[in-house]
Amino acid sequence: MRLFKIISFVLLGIFFLFLVHSSSLLTAIHADNDPCQQSTYDSVGCQNQINNYQKQLDAARGQEKTLQSQLDFIDAQTKITELKIQNASFQIQKLNSEITDLSGRIDRLSTSVDSLTKVLLDRIVRTYKYSNISPLDLLFSSNGFSDALERLKYIQVVQAHDKQVLYQFQAAKQNFDDQKTDKVTRQTQAEELKKQLDSYQAQLDSDKAAKAQLLRITQDNETVYQQKLQAALSEQEAILAILGGGGSEVSVGPVHQGDVISHFIIGPSPCSSGSHLHFEVHQNNSLVNPTGLLSNTSINKWDNSPDSPFSFSGSWPWPVQQPIDIEQGFGNTWWAQHGWYTNPPGHTGIDIYSESSTEVLAVHDGNLSVGSISCGGGTLHYVKVDHGDGYSSYYLHTLR
Repeated sequence: MRLFKIISFVLLGIFFLFLVHSSSLLTAIHADNDPCQQSTYDSVGCQNQINNYQKQLDAARGQEKTLQSQLDFIDAQTKITELKIQNASFQIQKLNSEITDLSGRIDRLSTSVDSLTKVLLDRIVRTYKYSNISPLDLLFSSNGFSDALERLKYIQVVQAHDKQVLYQFQAAKQNFDDQKTDKVTRQTQAEELKKQLDSYQAQLDSDKAAKAQLLRITQDNETVYQQKLQAALSEQEAILAILGGGGSEVSVGPVHQGDVISHFIIGPSPCSSGSHLHFEVHQNNSLVNPTGLLSNTSINKWDNSPDSPFSFSGSWPWPVQQPIDIEQGFGNTWWAQHGWYTNPPGHTGIDIYSESSTEVLAVHDGNLSVGSISCGGGTLHYVKVDHGDGYSSYYLHTLR
């Protein structure tokens, strides 16, 4: 009975060691099969892996929008960017190694070319001396006919040797030029890859920041995420309805640039999860990017805006007082890319906020109207200024 227990214990130990070894082996195999790892780097395999991840990422875009699906999406995008960084880093390392090798070859070829140049110049001088001797001079300057033949053979040998040296020089010079061209090409490729690497690193930092922002804004809570998501989608639907003439509007009268025409609402309101002014511009009933109309100004901070920063190039004054915070830009913003709006049109305006005043100011002279539309089970209030030149400015989440 005791012997049986000993044998069982030994067999159990062997089985345990087998499991540990198998697990380690599987881990090693998995690591060895990663084509983007430096130890097993395979350029084609690494790019195929990136393409496969990208296909999975594209397929995930159509999935139901949940907080977890968006976090998974960001993680997948981060993984792709990390693989691109690995890919670019290894290619740069490989090119640098090749450039160093080429530099050594060029140095050696330079020495060879210099040596052959000296030999060739010496042979040219000697050949020039013999080239001026006529056969008759050669015969009379020799000690007999046999000596003249020997000298003639020597001249022929010298000329053949000169040709050989010339060929060697031409080959060495061509090789030297080819190696220098190859080095310049690889240096150019390395510089381009370094630019790509900087771009990938910036993308990676942006992905990580976006994930942190998403977790902070939603408080890592699915209910909060869905509330904000539905508010954004409902707001877009209401805005597009306003653009189509679906809002209820009452004319107030003329206003001038800089007049206080309303106040943005503090805290959540229908189709808005927090304090901000949604400002947008229409031209002949088409959406216009407000950044081309608002003047360049100092922005206090880009709050909750992963698509920031961007520039302003117009002449209109801003509709809120300084200091100005920007929460989201126009069009295919980061939030639009992650399903908070349908694309196109994406985000139809810019979301801004003033830390000093809730006043909303007219950006240009025109006729003021007060409007409202049903949104998210409540009423979204806004004001509109028709500027009389085809432009109209809209100010949402406001109260007179």
